[in-house]
Amino acid sequence: MISRASKPILHVFGRMGHGGAEMRTLDLMRRIDRGFYKLDFCVLSGLPGPLDREIEGLGGRVFACPLGLGFSRRFRRLLRQHRIDVVHSHVHHFSGYIMWLAARCGVPVRVAHFRSSHDGREDTLRRRLQRWLMCRWIDRCATSILAVSEAAMSAAWRPDWRDDPRCTVIYNGLFPEAFQGEGDREGVRSEFGFPSGCFLAIHVGRLVPEKNHARLLGVFAELADRRPAARLLLVGGGEPGDVVRVRMQIHHLGLDEHVAIAGDRSDVPRLVKAADVMVFPSLREGLPGAVLEACAAGTPVVASDLPAIREIARDLTPVHCLSLFEPDARWAETIEEAAAAGRWPSHRDAAQRRFAQSPFAIDRCAERICQVWQGRPGAETAEGGQYG
Repeated sequence: MISRASKPILHVFGRMGHGGAEMRTLDLMRRIDRGFYKLDFCVLSGLPGPLDREIEGLGGRVFACPLGLGFSRRFRRLLRQHRIDVVHSHVHHFSGYIMWLAARCGVPVRVAHFRSSHDGREDTLRRRLQRWLMCRWIDRCATSILAVSEAAMSAAWRPDWRDDPRCTVIYNGLFPEAFQGEGDREGVRSEFGFPSGCFLAIHVGRLVPEKNHARLLGVFAELADRRPAARLLLVGGGEPGDVVRVRMQIHHLGLDEHVAIAGDRSDVPRLVKAADVMVFPSLREGLPGAVLEACAAGTPVVASDLPAIREIARDLTPVHCLSLFEPDARWAETIEEAAAAGRWPSHRDAAQRRFAQSPFAIDRCAERICQVWQGRPGAETAEGGQYG
């Protein structure tokens, strides 16, 4: 039985894998008062995930509640059995149905959280009708509507979100201390069989089409023509078919000796700090955690010119935004310029200090999220709406 001196919170995800939203929520779990906020997780796939054991180690539980016949009954029973005070849903527009069910059960705080600017689904008539219904339920039943960036809120919810006091932009938070200290430049290069002291570019992101690995490898091929000793480290897992597709392109471009696929890693700060530059030509983003990680490490970033990345560049350095319509040669040139400007330790130290004082540090994020769970989203800005 849960003590009523605590606040039971149920997070809703598809599966607890190594995605950005899942990892950032675990970071939040590490920072809050877990004696008061009791975080549990509901997974709609019904499948176990690689983060399940870590959640349990932090005092949380993972409940499998697969979609399909009987889902509504199972989900409402879960809410009532554990006397949930807050339902915090991270499943994009499908959060509308979650909000509706939570409202029917009398859950007092119901949070719909947009983590991306798009759901990644095909824009069919059926899908548009589903989105309309889900948005209507969010509008009617959510007590707070969150997004990880202004760009995600405008695209996923609506452009006039600032007129709704329930809407709050709260940036994802990272632990600044994880990216401080000396980097392991030579150790990382040696681990992946790269030459000592070589120019090292890194990309962190799952091997999915949205991350645009095809363009990334094209850009790196141009860079390798300029710098034969350059190397590229790809960090992030993916489905077997996606891994094969990326490996085939690496081979087709003749880059087998130049590119390593590291897969999912638990030492991302170490890898990012060892790189000369991060290259991030993504097609769409809500708020890319990989770009924030590079900024926290003081590693220069060359990224696609997306609204969410421009928001990061507004507060953090060094982030260089380029249109995806620019040729590979222009990307390669910018990568070299960014790496040259950021190679001095004093530049990296200054970037790290700026990150620690920014809205992207974990303490600021935790403070604002806890206010939402308490039913107090935060003070309104002069423009209307709220910001993290």
